[in-house]
Amino acid sequence: MRKKSERQKEYETDIFNNWQIKRDRGKRHFIIRFGIFTWGVSTFAVYWVLILIFGKITGDMNLVNWGQMLFTLLFFAAFGAIYGALLWKRNEKIFKKKFPYGRKK
Repeated sequence: MRKKSERQKEYETDIFNNWQIKRDRGKRHFIIRFGIFTWGVSTFAVYWVLILIFGKITGDMNLVNWGQMLFTLLFFAAFGAIYGALLWKRNEKIFKKKFPYGRKK
């Protein structure tokens, strides 16, 4: 297992190399793509697959409810947006540590 410091260094290197491209697309695009879709919708899908599997195993398919499904989609999308905003802030901090005045293209 790799040490935490090695993983952190690898993550920072990835930010130094790729952040400018993601940054140029804008904060809103980043939050929608990486927060809402990548985290929120994928977590929603995994959650409902597990609910359906659990319902099938127990024989209680009353667990599936369209209202609850819509609520969980909105819930995971909202938290995905929060996650995306926090991730944006973290990546900006790491990027500005190495390139405080921006990076030349």
